[in-house]
Amino acid sequence: MILWNAELTKRLSCSDKEKAALTPIISELMVISDKARAEGIKPLIAAKPAIESTMLTYGLRLIAEGLSTEALEEILAVYLSTSTFTGFEFLKQCVYAEALLAIASGDSREMLLRKLAPYCGAEKAFSLLLALDSENGEKPL
Repeated sequence: MILWNAELTKRLSCSDKEKAALTPIISELMVISDKARAEGIKPLIAAKPAIESTMLTYGLRLIAEGLSTEALEEILAVYLSTSTFTGFEFLKQCVYAEALLAIASGDSREMLLRKLAPYCGAEKAFSLLLALDSENGEKPL
């Protein structure tokens, strides 16, 4: 888990409309994660993911090289800390980092959604998780 500080949190600031724009990005990251679990990382790198992100491509390469999750997390934390992105662009980078760590850890599809949904904001995250629970036949809280 990337340790957040006041500076990183401030850089995440963006509108609810921008947060809502994360939904298709998260959907694509779920597809990438599914493919990684089914086919492995190397075919993903060769096929080039639909999301064009230097961070995502770099992270997938590091995972394919067998880098430990801890080392990957440190590299991604440095990347985020030293980047000049702010607002929505920074928010996307944080989502990519979270997805990369989940892929490297072998997290399930459901766990990945649980990790990424909060980036969309509390209301959207709660509705996404309720939808996931209903798909799995669980009763709402």
